[in-house]
Amino acid sequence: MAADRKSETVLKGLRKQQKEIPFSLLYDMKGSQIYEEITHLEEYYLFNAEFELFKENALDIADSIIPGSLLVELGCGTALKTASLLNAIKEVHGRCRYVGIDVSEVALNEARRNLTDLVPGLKPNAIELIQADFFKGLQQVKRSHPLETLCITWLGSSVGNLSKEDAVEFFKNVVSAVGSTCQLLICMGMYMWKNPETLYSAYHDQHGVTERFIKHGMQNALSCIGYAPAEQNADSWTYEVEINKIFKRVEMYINFTKGLSLQKHQLEIRAGERILVEFATKYTSNSIKDIATNSCCHLSGYWGNNSYYTCQLLVPGAHALAQCWTDTDELFQGIPNWNSKPIDLRHPYLFYYGHVCAFTKLKIVGGKEASELDNVFSRGMDPDVLDPSHCHGHPPVPPNWPSREALINYVTRTRMMILKETAKGKVTTRILSIVIEHERMHQETLIYMITQDRKMSFEERRVGIRKLPLLISQKGLISMISMDHNIEPEVMIEAGDVDLGVDSWDLTTFVWDNEGPVFHTKVSEPFLVAAKPVSIKDFLCFITQGGYTNQNLWRKEDFAYFSENGFRCPATWSLVENEYFVHGFDSSKHWTEVAEEPVYVSLAEAEAFCRWMNCRVMKEEEYQRILDCDMNGEVVGLRGGGWEWTSTHFYSFPGFQEMAEYREYSTDFFDGKHYVLKGYSDATHKSMRRDSFRNFYQRQYRYVFAKFRCCRSVLS
Repeated sequence: MAADRKSETVLKGLRKQQKEIPFSLLYDMKGSQIYEEITHLEEYYLFNAEFELFKENALDIADSIIPGSLLVELGCGTALKTASLLNAIKEVHGRCRYVGIDVSEVALNEARRNLTDLVPGLKPNAIELIQADFFKGLQQVKRSHPLETLCITWLGSSVGNLSKEDAVEFFKNVVSAVGSTCQLLICMGMYMWKNPETLYSAYHDQHGVTERFIKHGMQNALSCIGYAPAEQNADSWTYEVEINKIFKRVEMYINFTKGLSLQKHQLEIRAGERILVEFATKYTSNSIKDIATNSCCHLSGYWGNNSYYTCQLLVPGAHALAQCWTDTDELFQGIPNWNSKPIDLRHPYLFYYGHVCAFTKLKIVGGKEASELDNVFSRGMDPDVLDPSHCHGHPPVPPNWPSREALINYVTRTRMMILKETAKGKVTTRILSIVIEHERMHQETLIYMITQDRKMSFEERRVGIRKLPLLISQKGLISMISMDHNIEPEVMIEAGDVDLGVDSWDLTTFVWDNEGPVFHTKVSEPFLVAAKPVSIKDFLCFITQGGYTNQNLWRKEDFAYFSENGFRCPATWSLVENEYFVHGFDSSKHWTEVAEEPVYVSLAEAEAFCRWMNCRVMKEEEYQRILDCDMNGEVVGLRGGGWEWTSTHFYSFPGFQEMAEYREYSTDFFDGKHYVLKGYSDATHKSMRRDSFRNFYQRQYRYVFAKFRCCRSVLS
């Protein structure tokens, strides 16, 4: 910022009741060099946490970035961490281009050397470095690349230097500067309320480097308003760190133990008065979503489920909707017969192409002058598995579905109407979140249908299978299967209080109505849980030992349903020529190739297996208790790799209020027949992988990518 403006900003901060200075004064050339020292400190866990996050998730993050995007990094520093992301982009998309923006010429020079050394094949003309502050740098990028799709990255948890309100304003300004087709990739430190010692030492290291950094910023501020170093009385300053639990941030102060008279500006810093130099906000997952919502952005991707660090991909709302449509179109391009109905309890494929569009139109444009196809596609169905004649309200099935061509024309026209409405700027981010998440959920259920299609096609080609060498005979099957001891419940989880649902449930942050309000409950008894979910190999052992024919292991209605329909293995399995094959969205493999992967089953099958093991399926509150207590990560793969079944009926939390925009979303399924699933599967879109999300299915429904693990009560 210009000298006069810097001076005005410093004076404005020093005249507040709690005196403060702008954190930007920390990051001049010298300050950037000191900060680089901080990143190498053992206590500063953030750097290593971010480095590990990229190491683990770089390919997945790169896959979420729009192909051909120009990666623009704010405050790039030496770009050490960015190199792993660029390598991933290069691997996923074939090429990468990079612009780094920083105020430090020294850092930029080192960034060029690092990228040249660490990103093989990155050509010199694919690296552009700009010495400027953020917004001047972005303006220069936009002038140089007016037609490019930009992915703006802001790493290093720098957003923590802003209050939530300032973060919202910052992201709005970024979108305004570069255009609504951009993506925002940001990293944030999370609020470690259970480990304040780690937080404190990260900002008050034993070598005094952070103290030197903060004092440098204070010296800069005083210099801006005309006080040379000799006049600042810096020898008497003390550095203080405070963890503010109310604002969930670490605050860094300079204490003027002897005070300082700023007579030129008629200001007095009293003896013992503290100046707030910098703070580092540690966000919760819901506050991150709140920032996205209020920035008119959609949280499109989320990585890093540990307690330390996360990475988010934000996309302006209308652009996020367009991306969602593209993903739906790609799914349907791979479906040869849209009239096919691979899951009997669902409509044919073509219904869902029309439905997600009709739903979005209803929520954004409204229901006035609804067409015949709007009504036909207005709502899907989830009939009672045991008696499909019973179902919630939905339009009657037409005698003839529209042709594929007619459906594509309907969707094209309807999408144009939706875009025209969103262009008016009156569609709220909340409504956009509802329609996007609704479509993302249907994308996942379409993947379940496609998997069943793959299974049926595979079985129809069984003549060809005979030509393959048998990998193992059925006779030798039982002898080679051994149970994994990790499925025995051996991890002790103590009893204790649990909070289910979101910690802030209002109209600013989008969650589905059944995710809130926060429900304070408890796990009353300690319990044991298996370290790993039940695997394909483990479940095959259950099958070969008569699991599906032992009526004592099943509920009466479950056993009748599975027996009458001839179900003798999970829905994603095939038994062909005495060999079991397991199907996924894009592969069919002999079971030995995927033996250690989690098995996907219904709750009925999961409970039968658990009774066979003298165990049970976990409850919803126990799932949360494991997340809260398993700090060493003994319980593996709880969140991902498949939804996790619970034995908890899908009902509302006390104080539930149905959402006005979609009243029937939850209430139609508080019927005693649906059960809660937690976590996510590989088919779940990244934007929906949040701990508060509650999926729900009937206990006999076999097609969900849902795993389970064995639990056992300790006292009973």
